[in-house]
Amino acid sequence: MKDPYKLGEIILEREIRFAIDKEKREVLIKIGKPKIHPEPDIGWYCPLQIIGIGPEKIHAALGFDSLNSVENGLKMIGGFLVRYFQKLYPTDLTWLNSEHFGFPSLETLENFAKEETDRMNLFQKHKVRIQWKHKTVDAENWI
Repeated sequence: MKDPYKLGEIILEREIRFAIDKEKREVLIKIGKPKIHPEPDIGWYCPLQIIGIGPEKIHAALGFDSLNSVENGLKMIGGFLVRYFQKLYPTDLTWLNSEHFGFPSLETLENFAKEETDRMNLFQKHKVRIQWKHKTVDAENWI
């Protein structure tokens, strides 16, 4: 099946060499320039590709703006690397996490919900409001 997303202009790359015992793997990560998603109401997407392990298809990390799509892409890559290597070595790498590869960690839904609630309560307590400009293929507004 053909990849629905194109990598386009590469804005970030990282090369990782991973070895366990005598087995070595080299991984190349490519991150493309974020784009407004063609589907209305989705916002932005950041194309990314991981070469050297698993299927080398182009993935898309979604976000409400270009920066958020890159942030989500970095978390997605870290999560993918951890899951891939833990699946390959299930008893040896139970301790492995995204930070070991230099990527931010994926939050659990429970942690994300708690942190978001705490953040909103703190803003409300101090009468602070922060909004982000949100662009889609057919609209632009503040969220």
